[in-house]
Amino acid sequence: MSTSEAFTFLEKDDKQPQLFDEFQKFNSGKATDIDVQITSALRAKYPELCVTSVPSSNCNLLQFVAAGYATAHLDKENESVLRWRGFVGPSHRVLKYNLGGSGHLADAIFFAKYNYEWNSHSFILYNVTIGYGKVQYVLTGPVGDETTYSNSAITDALLSSIGAWLTKEEPAIYVYDGFWRRDAKLWESVEKSSWDDVILDPKMKKALKEVTGKFFDSKDIYDEFGVPWKRGLIFHGPVGNGKTISLKALMRTLYHRDSPVVSLYVKSAPYSYNIRAVFQMARSMTPCLLIFEDIDTVVTQATRSYFFNEVDGLENNDGILMIATTNHLDQLDPGLSKRPSRFDRLYLFPRPNKDERALYAEYWRQKLKNKPAIEFPKKLTTSIAEITDDFSFAYLKEAFVATLLELARNRTMGDGSDDDGDDDGDDPLDKYELWKEFKAQVKVLRDEMGSSLSSADGLGVPDGTHGNAADYEEMIPLLADTSLRGNGGGSQPCREPSVAAPGFGFLDTRGAVDKSAPALSSLSSFSPLASKRAKYNDGVWEWGL
Repeated sequence: MSTSEAFTFLEKDDKQPQLFDEFQKFNSGKATDIDVQITSALRAKYPELCVTSVPSSNCNLLQFVAAGYATAHLDKENESVLRWRGFVGPSHRVLKYNLGGSGHLADAIFFAKYNYEWNSHSFILYNVTIGYGKVQYVLTGPVGDETTYSNSAITDALLSSIGAWLTKEEPAIYVYDGFWRRDAKLWESVEKSSWDDVILDPKMKKALKEVTGKFFDSKDIYDEFGVPWKRGLIFHGPVGNGKTISLKALMRTLYHRDSPVVSLYVKSAPYSYNIRAVFQMARSMTPCLLIFEDIDTVVTQATRSYFFNEVDGLENNDGILMIATTNHLDQLDPGLSKRPSRFDRLYLFPRPNKDERALYAEYWRQKLKNKPAIEFPKKLTTSIAEITDDFSFAYLKEAFVATLLELARNRTMGDGSDDDGDDDGDDPLDKYELWKEFKAQVKVLRDEMGSSLSSADGLGVPDGTHGNAADYEEMIPLLADTSLRGNGGGSQPCREPSVAAPGFGFLDTRGAVDKSAPALSSLSSFSPLASKRAKYNDGVWEWGL
């Protein structure tokens, strides 16, 4: 393949072709197909170069830059830039814990030209917003027998490398919410999960740990009996009683098998074409765990027939284990809950009984045993179980986290352990600060029973928590310090990209790139690659068997 010798960039003093005037005209017309016109305009302005149009939702060239595998320089001297300028404030955590930082200015770029470099090859890149999406126009010179109307072998190599990078084997959960994306942050939450954190009836816990492993180890048995190698389970019960954390523990267990099983998580699929995309992906990733959160919102009157056809139809679903969750089994379509060939086993997650609440309190006692600022004797676990009757695990967690946050805030303000003689002797346990605050928080939560406090229950929330509970991981490091001072921890830093100032989404004035956008908005075109291995070889991502 040729390098940048195939064409040269002119000196900035020379007049270079500009596209912006035409872009402005195209967007000022009535009904137009701007992509056709931009492609034609680029071919007219750069007659010696191949023009390749690439949706950014498929292969995002600037995200490849942000990952450090290419460089891109915004060409502000030879082409206009269309962008929004705005202020990005500091995060809530920065403000809440006084960690410093006052925000910064940032750009949202809608039209820009970049000088792009990858693996010793040079490209011109136009990044243009059209409607609700972005299209990337990649220009480079033809090589060999290519013409300017041919596909460029160099551009194809770049796109192939990006494709291999996107489908490389690394821990992640595939999430569908209108499109497929690979969620590394959700995987981090899953990786922290453990069956030790799951408080359930021992028999049920044992059954849950065994059922998935037995399914994925039993292909030969299914084949011997001539039945499809597929199965469906339903987790049901009131919100906040262990469905989500059990799912996370299952996902982690399956990934760490000798033959890892990937997890696909469906948050929403309101239309038939969404359900089609879900099952197409699942079939390309088998064996896999396919999770439907709140399946009663996925399978509706409008989509039920299509969903059942995808499950029962002619297409091969071998190797797919479906797990659906619902808080309202009585409202579930009978075609789901009463059809063994679809979902053949139901697991009830009820509110915890007294013994399970005591076990959960003991779980927290062990979690806090290395925090010298918190006195938590074992006898408190029974008392905690007694005053939390009818509490779900979600409410119990909220009570513990709210208690710890309140203790931390009080001590930060300098009034942590002084009770001003409030201990009247009626409750001998009141000498424990944790117990006094826990009782207060339980009273608050009882007043809020039936409110929206426990309405969130799903993998979509990184910690599977809500309310004060979401602050726990940030606040708990402070509890180890009796002075309750310090930086309060922080998120793991991302590796800075080797890029001058390309940006996708918002580009801040400090040169940092916003990496929050998903690396892959649609995996459909790459699903055949998902079962292949990718490797980084001499500056190029490659895939193979």
